[in-house]
Amino acid sequence: MQPVSGGGPLLIQAGIDEAGLGPLLGPLALGWSAIETRTPSQDAWDALAPLVLREVPRSKKIEGSKLVVADSKKVHSRNPRGRSRLERTALEFAAQLQPGGAPPRLGAALLAPPFATLGPSPEHRIAPWYDELDGELELHTGHDALELGAERLRRTLEAGGIKLLDAGLRLVPALELNRSYQRTNSKGITMLETTFSALDRLWRLFGGRGLSVVVDRQGGRAHYGPPLARAFPTASVSLVEERPGTSSYVLEGRAGSPAEGYHMEVSFTERGEEHSFTTALGSCFAKFGREAAMAAFNRWWCARSPGLKPTAGYTTDGRRWLEDAREAIEREGLAGAGLTRDR
Repeated sequence: MQPVSGGGPLLIQAGIDEAGLGPLLGPLALGWSAIETRTPSQDAWDALAPLVLREVPRSKKIEGSKLVVADSKKVHSRNPRGRSRLERTALEFAAQLQPGGAPPRLGAALLAPPFATLGPSPEHRIAPWYDELDGELELHTGHDALELGAERLRRTLEAGGIKLLDAGLRLVPALELNRSYQRTNSKGITMLETTFSALDRLWRLFGGRGLSVVVDRQGGRAHYGPPLARAFPTASVSLVEERPGTSSYVLEGRAGSPAEGYHMEVSFTERGEEHSFTTALGSCFAKFGREAAMAAFNRWWCARSPGLKPTAGYTTDGRRWLEDAREAIEREGLAGAGLTRDR
């Protein structure tokens, strides 16, 4: 492909990120968001500065009741302050799209529309610990505080000329991941297909108005033109640039196709959450979903094996957990592909 010049900045900005690509246990989580800005050059962090920070402050006093929209690995930490910080960001923004504007109370909201518009597939019910998500979320912030924060955020968004148009979460359980790995024989292709499910949603919703998307780049892939062309057959794909750290493309709907007149600029960028507000917000949605799913996982297994130490699911501790839980796993007959990942 020959490079083309990227167009000017667009009023609709979107971003996609993942959490939990590497663990042995639990789901992969994909998060995304899309906003409309008042002017093409408007920076959402600047517009929302009275309430939203782009970095975690060292001082709890400085942070106060503000929200942090940043790389979720920095927003979240395994202590009450870090957990509360992540859940406030994820749930108060999610509330902007909920009926009545209230933050979700039940984990079921992470598995069904309007927040989980892309799944997971019904196969997740094969893993019984997901049933734990039907109940109330385990939170470190009171619901009253979350509701007040959501209202404060609504007013700040309005004053800053920012409108949250779409946001969501897709949980991909181990069984679904393993079946994808068997089909693709590639962790990278599976991740790309998962990412493209959100990118396709954004294209269908906002391509007719034109949008710019930043995807946090994972792994060493630098050339996305051919897979984009396969995933978006109604669009022509043009290269903007491919250089260390970022690969950018323009998609234009083909004349005579249902996507005629559509326009989308997409960049796959390393540390995308540092450069894009919407990518950072997607990162927070993904991490919150992953953490909520692992809390459900641990509740279910600990109820069947008293004294079992919970796990975050990452490889070393995941192996420890599998050994500690061996008797319970055998007793429940759940040693199959729905428990651990193949890759």
